[in-house]
Amino acid sequence: MAENSQPSNPNNIEMNVTASGDSKVTQVGQINAAEVKIIVERIEPILERFQQIPKAESPGVLKAGNPQKSLAYWQGRKTEIAQIQQWLTDNNTFLIGIEGIGGAGKSMLAAKIYEEIAGFPKRFWADVSNGASFSDLARQVLSEFGFPVPEEEAKLVEALVRCLRSGEFLLIIDNLESLLQPNRQWGSLFYGEFFNAWVEFGGNSKVIVTTRERPELKGFEWLPLQGLQVDEGVALLTALGIRGDLAEFVELVDGHPLLLRLVGDLLKEEYYQDPDLSRLADLGLGNLRQLLTDPKVTGQHRKPNVGMVLVLDASFNRLNELQKALLLNISVYRGAVDSAAAVAVLPGNSAAEIEGELRNIVKRSLLVEKLNGKRRFEFQPVVLEYVRYQAGEQTEAHQQAIEYYRSIAKQKPWKTKDDVKEYLEIFHHFYQLEDYNSAFDTLWVCDDFLFLRGYYTDQVELYEQLVSKWQEISDRNNWNYRASLTSLGNAYFSLGQYQRAIEFYQQSLDIKRDIGDRNGEGASLNNLGSAYRSLGQYQRAIEFFQQSLDISREIGDRLGEGNSLGNLGNAYRSLGQYQRGIEFHQQSLDIFREIGDRDGEGTSLGNLGNAYRSLGEYQRAMEFYQQSLDIKREIGDRNGEGISLNNLGNAYYSLGQYQRAIEFYQQSLDIFREIGNRLGEGNSLGNLGNAYNSLGQYQRAIEFFQQSLDISREIGDRLGEGNSLGNLGNAYDSLRQYQRAIEFHQQSLDISREIGDRNGEGNSLIALSNAYNQCGRIQEGFAAVYQAQQIFEELELPLEAMPYPQSLKSLISFAQRGRLQLILCFIFGFIAFPFAFVWLILLFLWRLISAKFRR
Repeated sequence: MAENSQPSNPNNIEMNVTASGDSKVTQVGQINAAEVKIIVERIEPILERFQQIPKAESPGVLKAGNPQKSLAYWQGRKTEIAQIQQWLTDNNTFLIGIEGIGGAGKSMLAAKIYEEIAGFPKRFWADVSNGASFSDLARQVLSEFGFPVPEEEAKLVEALVRCLRSGEFLLIIDNLESLLQPNRQWGSLFYGEFFNAWVEFGGNSKVIVTTRERPELKGFEWLPLQGLQVDEGVALLTALGIRGDLAEFVELVDGHPLLLRLVGDLLKEEYYQDPDLSRLADLGLGNLRQLLTDPKVTGQHRKPNVGMVLVLDASFNRLNELQKALLLNISVYRGAVDSAAAVAVLPGNSAAEIEGELRNIVKRSLLVEKLNGKRRFEFQPVVLEYVRYQAGEQTEAHQQAIEYYRSIAKQKPWKTKDDVKEYLEIFHHFYQLEDYNSAFDTLWVCDDFLFLRGYYTDQVELYEQLVSKWQEISDRNNWNYRASLTSLGNAYFSLGQYQRAIEFYQQSLDIKRDIGDRNGEGASLNNLGSAYRSLGQYQRAIEFFQQSLDISREIGDRLGEGNSLGNLGNAYRSLGQYQRGIEFHQQSLDIFREIGDRDGEGTSLGNLGNAYRSLGEYQRAMEFYQQSLDIKREIGDRNGEGISLNNLGNAYYSLGQYQRAIEFYQQSLDIFREIGNRLGEGNSLGNLGNAYNSLGQYQRAIEFFQQSLDISREIGDRLGEGNSLGNLGNAYDSLRQYQRAIEFHQQSLDISREIGDRNGEGNSLIALSNAYNQCGRIQEGFAAVYQAQQIFEELELPLEAMPYPQSLKSLISFAQRGRLQLILCFIFGFIAFPFAFVWLILLFLWRLISAKFRR
């Protein structure tokens, strides 16, 4: 038996009382004020725990499918059910909340609705008591309801709302309080966004939540759940076979359903022949009435909570030693456990013996038994809090749980998140042991998998836990801490939340500077540069890349030097300074060849190809892409191979060889799907859409753009989402469905503004102006172009890097040569363009050359 199987019991209240045989609950003498004070002090900590919102334990474990709750002893709740039925038939009600203290019967009421309510041909139950992520919930709901599951996390909100709007479904989310922080804000990404979107758009489906605490959200119809009515409580106790003054007792405990059930099952187990309420005195509960009415005891606590502690104490004390040890030790697990998991934390006992004892504990309502292909056992949330309080630290049990999960952990290759669930549980137990370095090491094992599969929100939640703890202890010299900051930044970067990424990259940089880690300082500067480049702030990005380059040269880090040079090349290419970009890429290539870094060499060759493609030298670009592809294949870099194939497809696309481009895009798509790179998959789908759009196959293009959009939303890639929306706008432009095109371009614009992507904002405005002009909204088109031009000037973009048609760029370049050329351009504009569009040409010319003539 585990050493910690019999911890101290601070809540154990012995009352050495004697029953008088009377049927009343209070049949013994009063206890004095000093004794009351002792009881208050003993139960106060657990009462406070009952009042707190349970903290979500990330990574979350979703318990879903159906309630699996027995309604065998269901009684009453007719008024509450009638109210919920009314809301369910109200076309203006979309969100229903059932609120109440722990054990009040919220989940049971929701289960009753789920099992017996009319209508709703499809329904889904999601228990999020262990802090389940929204992505897991949404994916399972979509699959269960027969809807396609988008690959990108950020798309899941829209996909789930669209699914619920399409039919008449019932979605119940149980124990919502586990997802809330103490300030009632969301502790997990996307839930708030989903509820707000559902309230805004709504439909024939209904969403019901149960919670101890209301979130800061509008749009709910709330049902505050109280205890059972006296007659309902009496009926419950009668069904359980309990005798005595039932009405008095029900009134005493405010009809609290779980408390009534615990008392009933305790009496049945201890006094099967005579389960009378008078027997409570023999169990140390003879003074229950005095304690539940004494203001010193109840105080700010509700009577049911006080009664719950006292009855749980009595029930726990009547267990045998093996049952006590079993109950305490399995409390370290999250979710339901089977006998194998229970044996792992209580070695030396057979599985059959352990399962038998678990079933005996079920009879006392301290556990719930679930049969879903395999017999499993689970705590009621309130009982779990009580048992964990009694158990204390449980160091040994956590260690045994770690060994158990290690023994059943699945080895690579992994395909789904379920394949790495044991590693996430190991992370949880190390975290509970405050062994944050081991927790980090466990997460690091599956970090690449989570990243490639697009589980960025999971990475955010996991690394934020580690970072918050290391920040508390100021463990700045710990490499794992610095790596977690970088990984957290990378996760936010992948979600398109570049400002948040910058925050963590900056924290990492500050620490590395403080401890004198020059190599790490250079890496953090590169990360910051990449984030600012994604925001379209190219000059600022260049500053960071240059600082990183200087450090690498100072300390003789040739690898870092090569990476910084490559990043500088990419930044200058974004600015339209292609020749300068080529110079940096060539220097980067030379270094990687010198130090024998084949991976870096292949990347530099690909970057050179991109630069030459930007210059219109497509054949030369393809030569570099092919060399890059050869190296990536040689070293077995499947991800790099997919990128090189995509680049080759881009080159053929630029040459107008769209069928050839499609072949390369398809090859890259196959590789990204094979290795689980969701971001790469989305990019390839977008490229395929562009190719088919250029072939005039607009509907097929839209299909690919939609798939790309779904992936971007699923993995939370806001930048990719904006690009996909813009591509859809272009496709509808081609179909001359200009109003629809405007809608997509506007959504793309909104995302660019949200994430601070100024260059993307300018591009979206240009696309909007084209669509506005096509449907005759000239004034709006002019305003969009004007805003875009201001952005490009702010970014100091040269003409070559601006998203204008090449013919217009040539016209503007000609106009910049002098006054005569400017006059000729005005004349050409009147002749070659519709009258209304001339004003756009005038705007381009004036904004670009007015400064020159003022000089």
